[in-house]
Order: sequence, then C-alpha cells, then structure tokens
Amino acid sequence: MSKAEAENHKANERRYEDAIKEYTSAIIKDFSVGVYYTNRALCYSKLEQYDNVITDCRKAIEIDPTLVKAYYLVGQALTEKKQHTEALKKLKTGYELAIQQKVKYVNDILQALLIARKRKWEDDEAIRLEKENELLRYVKSLIEQDRAQQLAAVDPNDEEAIDTINYNIDERLSKVQHVFVQSKDNASRREIPDAYLDKISFNIMHDPVFTPDGITYERQSLLDHFKRNGYFDPISRRPCTEKQLVPNLSLREAIEDFLKDNGWAAGMLSCIKPGGI
Repeated sequence: MSKAEAENHKANERRYEDAIKEYTSAIIKDFSVGVYYTNRALCYSKLEQYDNVITDCRKAIEIDPTLVKAYYLVGQALTEKKQHTEALKKLKTGYELAIQQKVKYVNDILQALLIARKRKWEDDEAIRLEKENELLRYVKSLIEQDRAQQLAAVDPNDEEAIDTINYNIDERLSKVQHVFVQSKDNASRREIPDAYLDKISFNIMHDPVFTPDGITYERQSLLDHFKRNGYFDPISRRPCTEKQLVPNLSLREAIEDFLKDNGWAAGMLSCIKPGGI
C-alpha cells in the first residue's frame, strides 16, 4: 500500500468511526429507530467489525422485521464469520423483501446470496477433501502394515519372495492412489446444465420465473429488462408484465439441489451489476 493509499485508508476509518459516534448518539436519544442501527452497522461493516454488524442488524430486525438493509448487512457479516447456514437464511429473507419493496440494490443482495452459497460450498469442500486425504493416508498405512507382516514371515535371504511382496504391495498402493485421484478428477469435471442459466445474464438462477410464453428467466434480470426496454418477453417479444410472472418452483428446487453439491457454480456472477445502497 502506497503512502497516499494508507493516508486515504486512515481518513476513511476516521470518517466511519465519527459516523459510528453520531449514530450511537442518535440511538441513545431514541433506541426504537431501526435505521439508526443499520446505518451504524454499515459503518462497522466498512471497518470489518462483523460482530458489531451482527449485533446491530439483529436489533434492527427486532425493531422492524421488514428492514431489507438489516438482512443484507447481517447476511454478509455472517458469511465473513463462516456462519453460512444463518447467512443464507438472512440473505434469502432480504432478497424476498427486496423484491416486494422494489429496492434499488436487489442485485447486490442476490450477489451476496450467491457468494454466501459459494463460500459455504468451499468450506464444506475443504472439510471433505481433508477427510478424503485422511482416509487415503489410513488405507495406505494398512497396506504398509500388510507389507511389513508379509516381509516378516519370509526368509530375509529369499530375495525373490521379498521382491514379489514389494511388487504386489506397490501395485496395491498405486491402485488405491489412482482411485482417489480419479475421484478428484471426476469431481472437477463440472458443467452447469443450460436450463439452470438465465437467458439474459447467463448467470445461474436463484429465483426462476415463467413468462406467459413458458420461457424461464431470473426474476430480477427480467425486471431490469422491463425497466430498460419495456414490458415484453426478451425472446418471444410478446407483451409481458411483472404481474404475469409465475415462479418456476420445480426448477428452483432442482437448482437448490445442484448448488448443494456444486457450490462453485454460485460464482457465476459476472453479469450482475451492483446497484449500491
């Protein structure tokens, strides 16, 4: 970090710390206003003080269960704290409320939701791989024990018998290693079914909906299309409004199941444009 960047970073920190003091004073004067807590939580988030973010957002939600910003910020903080299950729950609620309230930063919430899914999968995958490596080490140790027992049972001067035992054991070790490597290779051959990808953004869908023509899109991509281009189906070009959209529940469930085992796919975010809060 350059000197100028370091000074700018310190200036930002002071700015957020000053804002925290102001929001704290406001809370002391009136602790029943949820927005004061979410505003302070945003400052804490910028300072990466995630425990404080979580505390403030939970208080805000207690005051007003419809505060989208509280669910968004607490979901992000919980993701950083690796509390993935609760993070996903909060972000899903935040997304649903954002759709209902038509907030401007709904795409940011969707992106945070997909990142949370990806982080959960990465952490679960790391645990799985560690267990798999432990299993490989254990199996190899058993084979080596078998080698030692076989060698102990033959004449130490019988070189042919010793060579045969070592050859057979090495073959078994090689086959075991091959099975584990093949398992990893199979896991790395990953493709996202075309049906799971939004036809506008080409990202994996979270909230797929039907248009009257039976074409499925990501809900927010379609709403953004309506704002930019008018109320029509992007593919069929026939008239279509938000009220005519029908949730594709079976596809949503299939995508949910797919992401449980393929959380890496939640990283398909490249076309989502943040709106800011």
